[in-house]
Amino acid sequence: MTSGAQANEDRVEDKVVDFYDNFTEVFRDLWGDNLHVGYWHDASDDAPIGKATDQLTDQLIARLAPQPGRRILDVGCGVGEPAFRLARTADVEVVGVSISTYQVGRAGERSREQGLADRVSFQHADAAELPFPDASFDGAWAFESLIHMPDKEKVLREIKRVLRPGSTLVLADMFSQPDTELTFQDIITTPEMSEYRAVIERAGLVVREFTDITANTLAPQEVRESIAADLLARKDDVIKMTGPEEFERMVDGVRVPRAYGYLLATVTTD
Repeated sequence: MTSGAQANEDRVEDKVVDFYDNFTEVFRDLWGDNLHVGYWHDASDDAPIGKATDQLTDQLIARLAPQPGRRILDVGCGVGEPAFRLARTADVEVVGVSISTYQVGRAGERSREQGLADRVSFQHADAAELPFPDASFDGAWAFESLIHMPDKEKVLREIKRVLRPGSTLVLADMFSQPDTELTFQDIITTPEMSEYRAVIERAGLVVREFTDITANTLAPQEVRESIAADLLARKDDVIKMTGPEEFERMVDGVRVPRAYGYLLATVTTD
């Protein structure tokens, strides 16, 4: 990596840390404990955002399909909600990592509150330099976290390093759409879908499934309007982290989503 690329990666990381350390609770008020998009099965699915975000977590759990007792890495853990659901559903141990000290602390508190501290833990760590030995996990997922990592190939190689041979990694992430104006460009770097797959393969991982689920992440209109109304009700708080122009793009993007696509990928180490 060139010094310029490293400097840019460091700048993005600093901005991501600042963003989530300061505004995680604002997003939790707006979105709930799952800090990711929802999944709607079809046009008749009118699930509210809280249920829809759980439904997306369930899509990842089904793809990861870990055996009971396995050790799973959660890359970019947020405040822990997907990890808790995974631990309960599959009876596994989960270790979550994040570069946000606030999120790691809050996730740890929630794990203790929910009686899961014996098998769900969280650490402050950089996904590009994981503090774990080689081959120390039986599986992993990265749930809307690679969008914040400019050098995705490096991160994927590092995740592969800590996975045991034959392990599965599930990715849920956004990809950019052609000719669209993206939001949060200072903390989000995401390629188009075809390039995303190429990045995965260059990291030495084997793609088993690569699916565009954009249509399933588009909330019903009434849900979108409800989210937009919540954003407007918290306008002053949100503008503090976005600025007024970004805020307007956010509201517009919720009402008429178009900037980002969404993919699910199931890959293996060999």
